Amino acid sequence: MDTKNYLKRLTKQISVSSVRKEILAEYTAHIEDHKESLIRQGISEEAAEQEVLEQLGDPVVVGRQLNKVHRRGIDWRMTGYFLICAVIINVVPYFFGYGRTSASAPNFILYGIAGITACAGFLISFMEKYTDSALFYAWGENWDGGGITNSGFVLAIAVFPFSGSLQQKLFCILLLAGLLTLQRYLITFVKDRKEKQLLWEIGVAVTDISYKGTGLVNGKKLSLKTNQEVIKKDRPFMVIGLEGFRPVAVAI
Repeated sequence: MDTKNYLKRLTKQISVSSVRKEILAEYTAHIEDHKESLIRQGISEEAAEQEVLEQLGDPVVVGRQLNKVHRRGIDWRMTGYFLICAVIINVVPYFFGYGRTSASAPNFILYGIAGITACAGFLISFMEKYTDSALFYAWGENWDGGGITNSGFVLAIAVFPFSGSLQQKLFCILLLAGLLTLQRYLITFVKDRKEKQLLWEIGVAVTDISYKGTGLVNGKKLSLKTNQEVIKKDRPFMVIGLEGFRPVAVAI
């Protein structure tokens, strides 16, 4: 077994994509460093590689052990950001006598605005996880710096039209925080599971693949993309990861 196949089998056992990339980089560097050390001692490159891999142990067993250690986490950063914004916008004003929403519109209109804004917040949250956006980001590529119009901020605004008591607003804030956390966790879970299934799999291009295309992997047609040279029709490729939920392939 060579280093490439060893790392493929090891990383296939890791469920969390972000952790998988870190482990791949760490193990690649470790293997290369150790191999170079053995080569300087007079061992051939092939023998040095085999010695290092034997010392590391069975890649499936090692990968499963690492997977138990690095469990999937919750996106606390966005939840925390939402809670901070929600408290500033909706709770702090109560201490200055401006807590209750003052508006001439009927409650059903205010609740409708709150509902629409909340739906928009969850839609933005889905797009953030789908595209792997950072906590602060900008929609326009030509913008300088980041924006604050993310899902946490939008959801915090969604609570404002609600004209209930402070206790009711706090309940809404906690409810939205729970739903936001659950949504982002489930999206990450589905994405990691898909990447784990497809990572390092070999397929054949059904069409030319550039920024989009179709390939056949394990008997199933998939929409793919490549960030390198165009993969011509009928040429084999390997899946090396996901961008959003779309597999990324390289020609082999």
